[in-house]
Amino acid sequence: MFDFIIKNSKTFEIIIGTSFVIVAIILLIFAYKYERRQKANSSPMKKMTALSILAALSVVLYYFIKFPITYILPFMPPFLEIHFSAVPIYIAGFLFGPLSGAVVAVLRFLAKLPGTTTMGVGELQDLIIGLLTVVVASLIYHKIKTKKGSVIALSSTVIIWTFVSVITNWLFIVPFYISLYFGGDASAFTQMLSKLPGVDNNYMLAYILYAVIPFNLIISTLSSVITFLVYKRVSIAYDTVGRFENIESKRINLK
Repeated sequence: MFDFIIKNSKTFEIIIGTSFVIVAIILLIFAYKYERRQKANSSPMKKMTALSILAALSVVLYYFIKFPITYILPFMPPFLEIHFSAVPIYIAGFLFGPLSGAVVAVLRFLAKLPGTTTMGVGELQDLIIGLLTVVVASLIYHKIKTKKGSVIALSSTVIIWTFVSVITNWLFIVPFYISLYFGGDASAFTQMLSKLPGVDNNYMLAYILYAVIPFNLIISTLSSVITFLVYKRVSIAYDTVGRFENIESKRINLK
């Protein structure tokens, strides 16, 4: 089966790439229509301020709060880093809806581009993962607004995140890195993966099985757990600010 995929890799790349684009467009359209149907629970200015803060926090978490995966799994490639920039994206989606979460993901993507070391390819992968996971998770949570619903929603992010990471690394991330940094010499790339079992036989399979999948399971699970722990507190704080604004508004109107 794997040999068949390798022989027809270009066809599979086109099919899977096209499918990703179609699914992403459908999800974004659905997210837009869903959020428009919802009654506004806050003023546009208040919502815009909250989204701006969450987007800024996402960027800060990406640039300044991260560490190499080798701290947890020493055999992993050192260029894989754990960060928590997805947490504000999921909080935005849970608070306001899937489109708002997607907006924060796009703002994070744009803010990361000036400092890119991958000509935007790594950032594009993060954007794809962010969009797909936040739209699906937010739709699930807004359909089932309970603790159980949040668990289901955040569990979906782990599955989608890991699956998309496998596909995107296979399709364009790894080939692009090899082309950009090693002039197309895959053997130079495999030296960075020397601690992974089976890398000499099939570097792509070894990288996906022993690096991509474990790494993304860890980072997506950590992001989901943190979101689960802090979201309710953020929601309460946001609602408290809203009630305070309403009280002040009524006082002003009475004068």
